[in-house]
Amino acid sequence: MILFALLPVATFVFTAAALRPRAGADGRLAVVRAAIAVAAATVLATELLSLLNWISPLPVIILWSAATLTTAWLAKPGISELKAKFPVRRKRAPGSARPAGAEPAHAASPQEKAATQEKASVQEKRSTAAEHAPTMSAPAERTDIENAPPGVDDEQAARVTWAGVVAVAPLILLVAAELILAIASSPNNFDSNSYHLPKIEHWIANHNLANYPTVQTQQLILVPGAEFLLLHLRLLTGGDAAFNLLQWSAALLGATAAARCAAQLGAGRAGQWIAAGVFLTAPAVVLESTSTQNDLVVTAWVLCAATIALDARRRPATIADIAGLAGAAGLVMVTKSTGLMALAPVLAYWAVAQLRQKQMKRTISGAVVVAAACALLAGPSLLRVQEAFGSPFGPPGYRAALSTTRHDPPAVLVNGLRLGASTLLTPIPAINEAVGEAVVNVAGLVGVDPNDPGITQWRSVFPGNRWKPDEDRSPYPVQSALALLGAALGLCWRRTRGYALLVLGALLMTAAIVKWQDWGNRLILPAFAVAAPLAGYALERAKQHKILPALVALALAAGTAHGYAAVLYGQPRRLLGQGSVFTLDDWQERFVRQPDHAGAYRTAIDQVRASGAPRVGLVLQGDLWEYPLQYELRDRKLVELYSEVDSQPAGHADDVDAVICVSSPERCQSVVPENWQYTQIDAFVATAFRPK
Repeated sequence: MILFALLPVATFVFTAAALRPRAGADGRLAVVRAAIAVAAATVLATELLSLLNWISPLPVIILWSAATLTTAWLAKPGISELKAKFPVRRKRAPGSARPAGAEPAHAASPQEKAATQEKASVQEKRSTAAEHAPTMSAPAERTDIENAPPGVDDEQAARVTWAGVVAVAPLILLVAAELILAIASSPNNFDSNSYHLPKIEHWIANHNLANYPTVQTQQLILVPGAEFLLLHLRLLTGGDAAFNLLQWSAALLGATAAARCAAQLGAGRAGQWIAAGVFLTAPAVVLESTSTQNDLVVTAWVLCAATIALDARRRPATIADIAGLAGAAGLVMVTKSTGLMALAPVLAYWAVAQLRQKQMKRTISGAVVVAAACALLAGPSLLRVQEAFGSPFGPPGYRAALSTTRHDPPAVLVNGLRLGASTLLTPIPAINEAVGEAVVNVAGLVGVDPNDPGITQWRSVFPGNRWKPDEDRSPYPVQSALALLGAALGLCWRRTRGYALLVLGALLMTAAIVKWQDWGNRLILPAFAVAAPLAGYALERAKQHKILPALVALALAAGTAHGYAAVLYGQPRRLLGQGSVFTLDDWQERFVRQPDHAGAYRTAIDQVRASGAPRVGLVLQGDLWEYPLQYELRDRKLVELYSEVDSQPAGHADDVDAVICVSSPERCQSVVPENWQYTQIDAFVATAFRPK
């Protein structure tokens, strides 16, 4: 069934061809539009399948087959246009006859000569204007021999082209290494095994998205946009081998959108590659690109919204602009709430740009469409949360644990400094101590406790010192510094000031809403990502100075090296060293985060299989993992025997034939009948079987 995973890929490719702008060759915009369209349609289709109780393999295969055929038909004009623009030329052997029907060459007519001369005159004027352009203007976008600068011969232009290839080769190889790691790895992210992936198995078992009994309330509270996409991969392939590819693809989409944003701000080809590189080499991005989390997915949607918003800054928004912006906004809302802090300034930027062009009606209609898309894509999920907990935002205690309860300027300042300092951690303790001490001193000056519970997650203590490449905590000091520098310089230049204010707004909103925590570096990726285009624009301009280009190259090399360290030696997935994916079997990979429990889980599963029990009860506690049990026992009916959701009561032991507990012995024994055969495998894992 793994080949069915190609159906979404084909649908995406055909959609990109169908949505390709007819006015130009903007392939990146086609990619952005196609990603938004396919993902939004997937979310809506999932909700529809749920209403019909059709969340199962066959309906999903039929759905994607129909989508592929439909988009292929819609893409025919775009594909024909591409063929006409890039014809395949076949060389004829010397002396061979001209193909039948080919017209002989003829002398150009006077009209053709005049048109050729006029075209040459226009090109000469453009070259002259480029030669005399102000030195502080944005660099021209020249990438190949045909568009080489005036006065550069073919040989020199070829050297320039090869220099560019050599410069970007490390980035391409890094992405390729991530792909290898993503394919070779089994899902082993801690949060994914607790709540991201278990909800997918519950949906499949129930054939719908309705609420269900669980002890992991995050399975019901958190919006499921990324999990909807994984759900379709799961149903198409029958397993989770392709799960890591979602975040890897999201990283590429985010880099594509970031590079396009840089181009829209005025960066040339080098600046666009730098913007993409600053984003892609950040260790947090590298590590998450091989995982089943959702931070890169929401970041990609924010960047898609940003590039669409930039399209409308100097012209009235088109219907396609509004539809794309609305789709991206809805996808952010249904994927992860941390993206909203960066999305809000993007939407404000778009609205201000339209109002400055006196497009009041278009701005209002656009706002209505955006709101409708958010309601359509995220509304059903929020209604289910409302049904389960009485609020679309979940229980009050959960919200207070993650979101700030202090919003006064001193508290926001201290929280923002702590968030920034955490991204700047390095392997050098002296630097980390100096930065942490500086933040603590500022907190003292403004009268804020640096660990005030109103701005600090309850299990975290500032300053932290976890600099190692770990997907949950990894800092990205070089990339963060470059992004902040680009944002600061962007405020100084008129051309980029508006976008720099957008970035500043994203950073401030993140500091005002997201509590600092040890795991916070990945949560602020959307705010970091929207600053990457400014880094590309600013660093490209540095080539006008004598010393700065060498410093820029050194910084980019250091950032790239940090990215390579993450993919080669990061946790919990690495290509080299002890614990490499090539030295572990599938089960060991899945339990890299909890190696001490791997044997107990396997023993429990083997005991259930040996018993032949068709109905298995689960007793879970806290954030102990449910997904490995679901994955290995997909052919059994699993029943939750303990629930933290008042509206979803748990099942009873009388309804099952065996029980697996991953909890305290006290909780397990309170559920299992006394006359059952009970075995405590380790401190948390136990099994119980109905007496024969």
